Amino acid sequence: MSTLPTPPACGEPATVRIELYTADSLDACAYTCAAHTIHVTAVVVKAGMDAHPVGMAPDVDRPCGYVHVYPTGTLATEPADLTHPRWCDRGDCARRGRHRSPALHLDTNRPEAFIVDVALVQALHPAAAPMVALTSVEGSATACLLLSVGQARVLRYRLGNLIDMTKATRNGGRWT
Repeated sequence: MSTLPTPPACGEPATVRIELYTADSLDACAYTCAAHTIHVTAVVVKAGMDAHPVGMAPDVDRPCGYVHVYPTGTLATEPADLTHPRWCDRGDCARRGRHRSPALHLDTNRPEAFIVDVALVQALHPAAAPMVALTSVEGSATACLLLSVGQARVLRYRLGNLIDMTKATRNGGRWT
């Protein structure tokens, strides 16, 4: 776990959000006024993190110096009895007996025969590998398919190829 540097704080309304990254992980956001943006960015970079200043949404009200640490990032404090992967939603892992990411619903904005969700899961054992869980529901029947990350990666490419085959192409002057 990395240590978050302490940014300067003047308490004025923040006008810039700085996203703080470590190893391709969005770990925190620091909020600054225009006068402190360069200084906070320098402090973050000096601590070995990547800093990416971005604009703030108009409905967000934060003081300069406020820092939000994401619970799934490497800067989050982990409970001593149970360490979680970055993607874990950290809710009820012990009862379920596994870590689980938030389920992503495959919504096509049209009625479908099955409800399908996809999520990452991992047994609580430290040596366990993450798996991809595909869950389908039809009425009261539920089916779950667990794929290794390697199988899911290959499936992604195979599905992309199959979907590409359904696209219309020009064939001898006619669209097929």
